[in-house]
Amino acid sequence: MPLHERDIHYFIDVTLAHLNKVTGNEIVLRDPTIEFQSLVFSAYTGLLHLKGGAEGFVYLTASQQFLQYLYNSRQSPSRITEENCRDVIADITGAIAHTLHKRFAPTLHISEPRIFSTVPDDPIEMPPAVFVQPLVWRKEHAYFVLGLASAETS
Repeated sequence: MPLHERDIHYFIDVTLAHLNKVTGNEIVLRDPTIEFQSLVFSAYTGLLHLKGGAEGFVYLTASQQFLQYLYNSRQSPSRITEENCRDVIADITGAIAHTLHKRFAPTLHISEPRIFSTVPDDPIEMPPAVFVQPLVWRKEHAYFVLGLASAETS
């Protein structure tokens, strides 16, 4: 059975709750879109694959400057490195995975976070429609992306 609409909203609620905790509720949501032909990627991405009652993925992709702001909000300000960017996106994706696992296990298997820069080397299979929620913090962008199909159609 596919995920109920309230469960789908839970994915973005978890992501926003975590980011708002780090940023002091300063994340601004832009109008969401539905993509039918391509996926959006930024400088760094944390991806979770989903299997079970629904198949697909959820990921957060962000600019380096967005991650720099997140990094500096948790540490004393310093210049961010690629390693720090990967650590920040991995921490966020891991926290999201943990919260989703608590809610949906055992009906939905959530993979370990996969972290990459720019576009992944191996293609991600795109469901018929993908939800994209743009996020803005300090004029920098990130995108929450959710692509799901029922297990019967994937």
